[in-house]
Amino acid sequence: MILDILIYGGLFFATIPIWVFLYKYYLGGILADIYITKIEKGEIDLNYLLDEGGVFDELSARVVTLLKQHLLAEMGQASRQSGVIDTDMDPVGMGIEASGELLKAVGMKNPPPLLQFKLAQALGNMVGGQGSGEPESASWETFGP
Repeated sequence: MILDILIYGGLFFATIPIWVFLYKYYLGGILADIYITKIEKGEIDLNYLLDEGGVFDELSARVVTLLKQHLLAEMGQASRQSGVIDTDMDPVGMGIEASGELLKAVGMKNPPPLLQFKLAQALGNMVGGQGSGEPESASWETFGP
């Protein structure tokens, strides 16, 4: 029983390179020709897929959303790591720690790292005197979607 499963499994995995080779050099061209003739005959409406179906719009929206999520996750990890830095002499670590304490004083139990980082950046701009009162990095466009 186990020997049969191992033999069939080995045959299955041994034939995968053969199928890949056949598809790449033989079947792929045949299938492409079939689809091109169907598009030319009008059996497949390519205009619907491209314009009205929103295939590319949906795909690009998913890619942008995924990249944005990865970017936010990396920024969160970076701000968490900067909170671990010794804050005796490091102004960045002091700013992030101060913004975390400020957000905790406001009532947030566990402030998000990105918000903590943005608040530290705004506090740094205010302390540095780079503006008339509202720092440019803390505008509403920054926090919007």
